[in-house]
This record gives sequence, structure tokens and C-alpha cells, in this order.
Amino acid sequence: MSLISFKSLKLFRLSSAPAKRETKTLPPQKEESESLFLKIFRNPFLYVFIFSLIVAYFLSYVPSKTLPKLQPGEIATSDIVAPSDLTLEDTETTEARRKEAVDSVLPVYVFNPNVFSNTEEKIRQFFQAGQEWIKQPPAGKDYAQLQKTIQDKFGIELAPNDLVTLERFGFGSDLETSLGDLLEKFSNQGIILSKSLFIHREQQRGFTLVRGAESEKTVLPQEILDVKEAKDKLVVEINKLDMPSRRKGLLISLSFSFLSPNVSFDKVETEARQEKARAGVEKVFYTIKKGKVLLRKGDEATDDIIKRIGVINESLMTKRAWSTNFVGTFLLLALLFVTMWFYLRALFARSTALKDFVMMGLTLSLGIIIYKIFVFLAATSSQSSRFFLFTNAVSDRFAFPFQFGTLLFAFLTTNAVALLFAVLNGLLVGFLFGANFQLMIYGLIGGLAAIYGIKFYQKQKRTATLRAGFLVIAPLNVFVVLILYLIQESVVALDTLTTDVFMAIVGGILSAALAFVLLPLYEGVFGLITQSKLLELTNSESDLFRRMAMEAPGSYHHSLIVASLAEKAAEAVKLDPLLVKAGALYHDIGKLKMPEYFIENKNRRVDVHKDLTPSMSTLVIINHVKEGLEIARQQKLPRQIREIIEQHHGNSIVRFFYQKAKEKYDPEMQRIGEESYRYPGPAPQSKEAALIMLADSVEAASRSLRSQNEENLKRVIKDIFDNYIQDGQLDESNFSLKELKMIASSFLATLITVYQPRIEYPGFDLEMKKAKRPEKNNNKKENGGDSQPPEKIPD
Repeated sequence: MSLISFKSLKLFRLSSAPAKRETKTLPPQKEESESLFLKIFRNPFLYVFIFSLIVAYFLSYVPSKTLPKLQPGEIATSDIVAPSDLTLEDTETTEARRKEAVDSVLPVYVFNPNVFSNTEEKIRQFFQAGQEWIKQPPAGKDYAQLQKTIQDKFGIELAPNDLVTLERFGFGSDLETSLGDLLEKFSNQGIILSKSLFIHREQQRGFTLVRGAESEKTVLPQEILDVKEAKDKLVVEINKLDMPSRRKGLLISLSFSFLSPNVSFDKVETEARQEKARAGVEKVFYTIKKGKVLLRKGDEATDDIIKRIGVINESLMTKRAWSTNFVGTFLLLALLFVTMWFYLRALFARSTALKDFVMMGLTLSLGIIIYKIFVFLAATSSQSSRFFLFTNAVSDRFAFPFQFGTLLFAFLTTNAVALLFAVLNGLLVGFLFGANFQLMIYGLIGGLAAIYGIKFYQKQKRTATLRAGFLVIAPLNVFVVLILYLIQESVVALDTLTTDVFMAIVGGILSAALAFVLLPLYEGVFGLITQSKLLELTNSESDLFRRMAMEAPGSYHHSLIVASLAEKAAEAVKLDPLLVKAGALYHDIGKLKMPEYFIENKNRRVDVHKDLTPSMSTLVIINHVKEGLEIARQQKLPRQIREIIEQHHGNSIVRFFYQKAKEKYDPEMQRIGEESYRYPGPAPQSKEAALIMLADSVEAASRSLRSQNEENLKRVIKDIFDNYIQDGQLDESNFSLKELKMIASSFLATLITVYQPRIEYPGFDLEMKKAKRPEKNNNKKENGGDSQPPEKIPD
């Protein structure tokens, strides 16, 4: 079988082609107002605002009211309960622990080695000055002047007798050495000015003695000396020396003069260590559960209760206002919805993207409301139930129907849209429950399972949502719960794990059940047509098809053939075959009103058009589109089917009666306006409607052939395609020439199969063949009889 070629196809309209029927227009003012309304209604940013407002309202926290202020001894007129779960700081315990930490820090004392070095230098200079004084002439020696010089220069007060004794010993180096050794011995032990200065409980606890940058130790007061103790020990030590008593007395006097404390209290370091110890103490918190009764009705308010109520009120007042939180949440969601809109717009045409966007925003809003309801139910059941499976409100969250929306989108739209919804839904779940990362992962993985479940069980029946929920989502929810159990740091009790697993199964079941219930509602509200709905519509046992088979059998049979033609062609050009089949089966249901006026249903003995004018006959023929739309609305057929019914003739001309009118009323064939003989339209706006228009005309025209051989069928198909192209009926359908060629080839293959001749039954003359005519006449018939298909009466 040779394929159809469009090489000779006339792609441009003839200059003499009649003008299309003009459509009535609304008055300018009304049209402008409706246009403005439609622009607002179809503006996606209107829905961004609405959905952001709704979701933000339910996501924003509501600050709890402060508790009533009571006076000591006042009687409570009602129960005073904690408004929410509150974690409060135990300031008294925290302060007590910090005080203990500060008290545990020992005071810091610093040993200064430079003190003895300075003393040693001072002793050297003292003896050097004395030796120089001795060298002066006797006449120039003035003891009073020497005493004053020593006091001014070294800060030492020596009695005149001691100066005389020093002069007698000649300020000798042996005395200098003995004095230095004695002072060094006691200075190394550590000397403080006075132990009466210990005011930080050093006597009981000791203190930290710092010797250099990296050397420190805890010492007791008795391990060091104060100045008085050092002097006493110096006297004892000097008295042990083997030297004259006068020399001992001089050494004692000098050691007392040069003795200096080298251990001092470091206030800065001590306070720094105390502050560090204080900062190292973490705050102590305690939790008050929501609903905890702080003071019962009729009880007396005590100082402790009043103090606790005050702490709770202070905590509540520190929280951010609801309006601020709402504005922030609204802006975040608005950004999220705007991003979602541009993503959908990049995938689909504006009308499809807007429908999916509205459906997504509505489902997210509905989901947040449902989750809030389940939060309330979980809190109520956990407080009232005693059965362990329902006492944990946190575990109940796994039973929430987080995946119902994803099931809806996976069944009603594409996987790309369903995936986007699953991600957004997971984010909102985590946001709703206080940035709960585990619940966000739980919701997201469950959503991915929902998409796979619908793909696995197909979309032919709505029960696919139940099967996906029961057999895919629920088991995977359990698996996710077990994983979350393994990654937790703390050990989870077995009864808690059992509850979580049970609730995960319930969550999958509830999601499936809710999606199954909402599916018909979504199909009706958003004008969606699913595979399951199409299967219902194409059921030949429906009342409408039974009625059509009885009252308009020709039209019914015609619709069946058109459905076969269109379905096969739809498969070839990658359209939805089931949608095309359903549209073809319903495209002529308007003929049920007056079936006898259509040639396929007409009684051959009665011609109802005989007594009608061409314009009246045209009106009856055209009216079947309007009647079909009316029946479609009564039967609540989907929008796509109604559009196919409305557009399956486009605004094409009823050529048979138009030609008849010109022949009857105007011999010159110039004054009959074709606008009165055209269908109201519009021209097919979708490929599905255009495909059915082509299949309808091709099937009707092929029936008018005397011989349905391949060449005649090719010519019919090419002529009809060329006619519709020149008339502009395919302009809005966006069919390419390649697709038209594939459709034409599919039509030809199907029609050849339909009109395939059978072998003759032997022994029967079923056609009652007549005697053969002369050869000349037979040749004439063969050459001209079927060269052109007869003019068909359009329907």
C-alpha cells in the first residue's frame, strides 16, 4: 500500500474563498469590563497572594495570652494552667551554681622574683656608698649627713650607733654577703606583707601562687611567711651564727631594713578566673508542659506560685509578636509560590501552568488545614486515651496523611508536577512542626513513593490511589521510621517504636483514602479528565449510547467508525488515544434531537428536507452542535469532551445546502452569502478536536464512494485535508505537515481494513448481477464513473 503524499497539497487559501461567518461581539464597554475581570482572574500573582495569605495564617504561631497576676494570699477564681509547652530558665539554681563556681576559684597571689634582685642591688649600692664615705678625711665626716643620705637614697633609717659599728667594720664585704644570703633564703620561701590581709578565706582553702608564666601551685598560708614571721626567723637564724653579738645586732638591724615582701594578691587575675568559672556554668532549665495546672480554682496563691507565673509571663512577653511572624512567613511563602509559578510556566503553556498552579496552591492550603486538624486530634487523644498506641502525640504525627496531595497530583497531572508538589509539601511539613528535619524527610520520601505507586498501578482506575497507599506508601513509611530509629542518638523505648510503626502504616492508609475521596471532586472542579474517567465515558453500555443505538443507529455506527479512525491516528501522532476515542463517540450526540434529518438515519422513502428551504435545512444541520453541547452539559461530560463537540465542525461551511441555495436562488451564483451556511465554530482549538473533525469528514465522504478502493480513498482524504487547510479550519490546532501526513496514512490504513472485500460465497448470486453491457459502455463507466466521489451531504 502506497502512502499518501502532500506534495501537491494546496497550502494557501484561494483568493476567491468566501469569508468566514462573523461572530457577534459584545458591546465595547461590557467586553472591556469582562476582559479586565478575566485578566485579574487569570493573573497568577493574585493566587500567589491568596495562597501565601492562607498558608502563612496557619503556619504562623499564635502567642499565648499571659497568665493573670495574683497577689499573695489571693484565691484563684479558676484553674491557672500553662498555655503551652514552655522551657524556662531556673535562675535561682543557675545563680547558685555560678556562685559555687566563683567561690571554688582560689585567690591568685603572684611571686615577684624581681623584689629580691632589687634588694640585692640596693644592698650592694648601700655598702659601696658606705665604703666611699669611709675614705673621706676624718675632718669631713658628718654622721648626721650620712644618716640623712642613707635615708633619702635607700629609704633606711639607721641609728647613729649602727653607723658607727658599720664604720668600725669598714662596711665589709663579708657583712654584705651574710646579709644577702640571709635575705635570699627567706625571700625564696615567699614573703607577704601580712597574713592578716587574707580576706578571701585563704586560711581555710589556701591560694594559688604563681611563679612565672607557666608555674603555679596551690599553697597553704603556713607555707609562706609574712614580714613579721620573716623577721622572727631572721633573728633566730642570725643568733645561730658564730659572730660577736654586736655584729649580730647590726646584721639583724640591716636585715630588718632591707627585708621586703615579694608575694602580693593579684586582683585582676583572680576576678578573671572567677568570671571564667561563672561563664562556664550552663543555664539550668526546666520544662512546663502545656495544660499543667499551676494553681487550682479555690487554692491560695503562694509566693512560689506567683513567682512561677511571673517567670512564665516574662517568657511569653519575650516572644516575637504574631504580626511580625506572619509577615515574615507570608513573604517567604510568596517567594516560594512565585518560584513555583515560573517553574510551571517553563514546563507548560500558560493555561495549563495556571491550572496546575491553582490546584497546587489549593492543595497545599488544604493540606496545612488538614494537618492542623490532625494536630488537634492527636493532642486530644493523647490526653484522654489510656491505650499506649494513642498516648504519644509525637508518634501520632506519622499517622498524618502527608502524601494525599502527591497521590492526587501523580494521578491527575504529570510526574514533574507531582514531584514539585512532593518537595514543597515536605518543606511545609518540616516548617509546620518547628523545623523538624525528620518529619520533612518522612513526608518527602512518602511523596516519592506515592508517585512511583501511581506509575506502577497505572491510572486506569481510581483504586490505583488505594493500592499505592496500602502497598507502597505504608511499607515505605515503616522502613523510614525504622531508619530514623537507628540514627537517633538516644535509645528509643520498644513501645514507642511500636507506636511509630503502627502510625506510619495508618499514615499511608489515610493518605490513600483521602486522595481516593477527593479525586472526583478535583476532576469536577478543575475540569480534569483522567484515564479512569475516560474508560467510564467510553463504556458502550451507558444509557446515552444505548439510546443513540436505538434512536440514531446510523449516527451511532458512524461515531464508532470515526472513533476507530481517530484512535489509531492519535496513537500515530502521540495524542491521548482514549481522550480522542471518547470525543469521537460523543461528537454527534446532538443528532439525538432530530435524527431523521441526517442522511445516515434517514428513511429512504421519506425525504424530510424536501419541503425545507436550503437555509432552514442548514439551520437544522448546524443545530446538532448546539444540541450536543446541551446534552453534554446535562450528562456532566468533561470540558475537553464538550470542546470537541463544539469544535468538531469548526466554522466550516455546509457545502451541500450552500450549493443548493445558489443554484435555486441565484443563477449567477454570486449573491448568496456563505456566512448563513457556516457552523458557529470556533475552529478546532486543540489537536484532538481537529483530528476528530478530519476523521468525521473522511468517514462520511468515504461512505459516499461507489467503490472504496485505495485510490478513491486516497483522493477523498487528500481533498478533505486540502479543503480544511484552505478554509483555515486547522490554523488553531498547531498540526504540522508531518503530523497531517501521519494522520492521513493512518486514516487510509484503517479505511482499507474497514472496506476490505471478502471472498464470494460459492453457489450464491448475492448481488443479483445483471447481464453485461456492451464493452464500450463498460469502459466508459470504468473511466469516469468513480473518477470523483459524489458530493456528500455534510452533517
